Amino acid sequence: MADPKLIIVTGANRGIGRAICTTLLSHPSSTSHPLTLYATSRQGENLNLSTTSSKQRIRYPSLDITSSSSIADLISSLESIDRKVDVLINNTGVNLDDQFSPINAKKTLDTNYRGTLAVCKAVLPLLAPKTGRIVNLSSVGSSLDPFSLALAQRYRTVSTLEDLETLMKEYENAVSNGTDAELGFPSRRSYSVSKAAVNAFTAILARENAGRVIVNCCCPGWVNTDMGNQVGKPPKTPEEGARIPVRLAIGDLGEVSGRYWANDSVRGTGEGKVQEW
Repeated sequence: MADPKLIIVTGANRGIGRAICTTLLSHPSSTSHPLTLYATSRQGENLNLSTTSSKQRIRYPSLDITSSSSIADLISSLESIDRKVDVLINNTGVNLDDQFSPINAKKTLDTNYRGTLAVCKAVLPLLAPKTGRIVNLSSVGSSLDPFSLALAQRYRTVSTLEDLETLMKEYENAVSNGTDAELGFPSRRSYSVSKAAVNAFTAILARENAGRVIVNCCCPGWVNTDMGNQVGKPPKTPEEGARIPVRLAIGDLGEVSGRYWANDSVRGTGEGKVQEW
């Protein structure tokens, strides 16, 4: 693809998000060509990222992806200053399943699924035609293996965003009623439900915008972050976890869109390939 000029990274203040930013800033394509990096965080804090070229600019806007007004403020800033976006990397996410409850299940969906989708929809009109890209961070937890066959089929074949939202509402109601496992959802695993939804809407957006932008999602692997440490000692550094999303953002993909990318193992440190989920 053409060397990108403006890249947005959500949740850039720590972990994989920060590693994505530092990797992009040191990438050969961004040290030799102009790059503006929007490194967003909820507080809009100065993350003290280091430029590696005089051609680079870094902005630190605040962005709460669960807030429509916060998203609107970011779009307004983009429209007034930079106008065109080349790449959006949606990194922000939560995993609250260690304190599973109907409230936390909704918070998980509101962030990982609805918030990420809202940012995609808001930024899409600003993406550069033909060369624009969206990268959504998913997870190995998005695997449909723990779901019932019927639900897995619904995820794989859902054709509209409205139908996907209907499915997520069904899940929220099932959690409230204590029937999530009975209806075929993985028991007490809202993170998995939300990340499978990310994969599903990635495919929908890719179909709806075919020929105009490229949209993919990926699992960064088992990375040494606050989230990664919830399930043991992760073997990968944040910089290793940044490799697949950075590839999807600025690497040669052969125009592949709407797919889920990962390494064969969550411990793998490669740049990923298309996988089934």
